[in-house]
Amino acid sequence: MAGRGGTSMSGWWEEMFELPAWQAVQLGWEALEDADHHVDLIVRATGSRAGMRVLDVPCGTGRIAKRLAERGLDVVGVDLTDRFLDEARAADLVVERADMRELPFEDTFDVAICMWGSFGYFDDAGNLAQARAACKALKPGGRYLIDTICSEAILPSFRERDWFEAAGTFVLEHRTYVVGTGRVETRWTFLRGADRQEQTTSIRLYTLHELTDLLREAGFSAFTAFDDELADFALASRRLWLVATR
Repeated sequence: MAGRGGTSMSGWWEEMFELPAWQAVQLGWEALEDADHHVDLIVRATGSRAGMRVLDVPCGTGRIAKRLAERGLDVVGVDLTDRFLDEARAADLVVERADMRELPFEDTFDVAICMWGSFGYFDDAGNLAQARAACKALKPGGRYLIDTICSEAILPSFRERDWFEAAGTFVLEHRTYVVGTGRVETRWTFLRGADRQEQTTSIRLYTLHELTDLLREAGFSAFTAFDDELADFALASRRLWLVATR
């Protein structure tokens, strides 16, 4: 479970999300997700109402953004992966290509969301920059929802190995929790027929206390912690949904 070494985290997110095997898996995976239920929860957690401006970053293919727009919200998506942005544009979504640490917005949105465990890609300085960019993009009083797997959620039942199938591809995960850095490093193996592709990812796991401290430093001032069904967050909850208010 625990290690003390570490692989380089530099730029893995660009390599991973440009990997054809991952793109096929994500598109297949998203088709199986109950996105309408997720959107119900997002709307409740953030107090979103028709006419509000929402920033979805990273937005991926626009699976969530599209459904928010259908509910009358004014949504802008941001991502780095061109394939996913093309999918979002094909759904008539407004999207921009940008690094989520350097967003081109200020005092613009009522709500920002960061779904699918997309917080923690970078080192601590980079994660702080991501939070500051989201805070800057929000209007005063705006809310930032982070959906993540924090330490209290994953470590009590940490699994070193797992697998699933999507889009005709078997996906194997071999995870290591690195004690010295608080990161989970995962070696992904994608098997489709005779084709085999591999990629390594590195995600910073924060405790709830650490994450609220980081967000407070970024400019947020009030926090509410839920699990992924909006019950109170507790030890061994499946995920953390943290709502921070600017």
